[in-house]
Amino acid sequence: MITTAQDMLSAIKRNQFTGVILYEGPSAINGAPIVVIANRIVAKSNNDKTGAMVQTFILAADVNPFRALKDGRDEAVCGDCPQRPFNGGKCYVDVAKSVVSVFGAYQRNRYARPGVDYCAEILSELFAGLAFRLGTYGDPAAAPFAIWQACTVKAKKITGYSHQWRDPAFQAFSALCMASCETESDQLLASACGWRTFRAKRAAEPKARSEIGCPAAKENGARTSCALCGLCAGNSSNSPRDIVINLHGFRVGKKG
Repeated sequence: MITTAQDMLSAIKRNQFTGVILYEGPSAINGAPIVVIANRIVAKSNNDKTGAMVQTFILAADVNPFRALKDGRDEAVCGDCPQRPFNGGKCYVDVAKSVVSVFGAYQRNRYARPGVDYCAEILSELFAGLAFRLGTYGDPAAAPFAIWQACTVKAKKITGYSHQWRDPAFQAFSALCMASCETESDQLLASACGWRTFRAKRAAEPKARSEIGCPAAKENGARTSCALCGLCAGNSSNSPRDIVINLHGFRVGKKG
């Protein structure tokens, strides 16, 4: 039985498990069953922009994520995100590849399940000194804040983004996550609600006065990686500045 973070790491290194389940239960967004999975704990990410970060996936627990994306059941993990394809948006994540692969491993029981009695202690030690990404796919606010707090309390760097900033019920997440914004008016409103913001814009659009360009973005010379930067850590960051990046990712066209 796994009772310590070291036992967990040893099991992952032996390939007994691919990663760890952080949460299984109802979505805080709509009550549907979800699962939160962390991987890339001992293996480096192959994402040049993020660098070596623990990656986390928030998934509907009872449906293939690509099907959920098509029929709207991804609401459980993405909420009211305007970039959901079901809402006519263009999500930057290639769900048919990495996300479906993670879900398949979940169905094959490839992820360890820490027991509720020792979950917080194990998670804080498991991710101690590592760079940790809240929501490689899905909105962190779909899962309990306490889970993310345990995962990040000893982490070296964190990044997190949420579209749930309009709902006061999720205000606690402003400590760890940036408010995801699509427009300058959203950016101003989120700031007024007490959030630092992360906005994706067309290349020709100007930055707002409070914004600086993402240092890990190609348009800014990719001077660092998310794992080394740490600016997108919500109000836990020492920086008061908001972050902006040009539209990017799997579904973005050539316009802009």
